[in-house]
Parts: sequence; C-alpha cells; structure tokens
Amino acid sequence: MIQVHTCVRIHCDQCRDPLGGLGSEEYHATETTALTAAEAAGWRLGPGGRLWCSACAPVLTCEAEGHQFTDWRHPRTQRGWLLGATEYRHCRRCCLHESRPTTPPLADVAEIEEVA
Repeated sequence: MIQVHTCVRIHCDQCRDPLGGLGSEEYHATETTALTAAEAAGWRLGPGGRLWCSACAPVLTCEAEGHQFTDWRHPRTQRGWLLGATEYRHCRRCCLHESRPTTPPLADVAEIEEVA
C-alpha cells in the first residue's frame, strides 16, 4: 500500500538551516504546529514574513530595528581603577560590542593622581 503524507518543515530564510538542526530536521503535521515549535526554539518572524532561526534572529532584528545598546561604560579593575582612556557598550539583543577613545571623568582623574 502506498500512502501519501504531507508534512511541514521550516528552514531559516537567512542561513537556510532547518528547525531542529542539520541532520535532525523536524517534521510537523501542520503549519501551525511547525510555527509553534519554531517560536518555542527561539525563532522569530521578521519583516516580510521571513523566518529567522535563533542564531540569525538577533542580528537581523538589529539590522531591521536598530540596536539596543547599554550606556557607555569605562572599563575598571576589580579595585575600581580606570583601565585606559576608552569606554565601551554592547547591544543587549545581538551582543555587538563597541568601544571608543575617551577621557575619564574628572573625579576619576583626581583619584588616579592621588594613587600615583
């Protein structure tokens, strides 16, 4: 007997990896159950109905909507001393890290001079 079964598989529109990973693709009976499984696995629906896997979604969401950066911070030692004349921040969503040269706040300059 031959029986025809229809199933649904989901692939990332960016990297083309399947839901479930390479070699262990997931098959679902309906589109609804496939989309529910994708959402539970951290997949996101992007602009134009594109599906992005949990690895691609944060980066592509930031490209479409902009980054969610932390405030600029000055790197410090465990004792609270400033490390160099730079500051940094990172995106809460995709973890992009940025740094830039800067001068430390005046209060910190006075603390450094007192230690020296």
